[in-house]
Amino acid sequence: MDIQEIRTSIKASISNVTGIDVNEIRDDSSYVDDLGLDSLSILEIVVDVEAKFDIDAPEEELRAIRTIEDTVRLVQQYVLSRVE
Repeated sequence: MDIQEIRTSIKASISNVTGIDVNEIRDDSSYVDDLGLDSLSILEIVVDVEAKFDIDAPEEELRAIRTIEDTVRLVQQYVLSRVE
């Protein structure tokens, strides 16, 4: 799975959970500041992304995520570690 597939899938998860049009979600969008999401919506997105990519990131790493690109990098890190 390449980075563009990961990015597209994450944006689809965000759209499914929040109803925000996928075309309005930029890579540098902040979950709170740009998308206006609350902690419950962010938690739903995390659960969906973890299930979709079959990953279980530690809570410390999840707390550091602020933007879509942060999420993409985290998922990519876990997906690539399985390949190696």
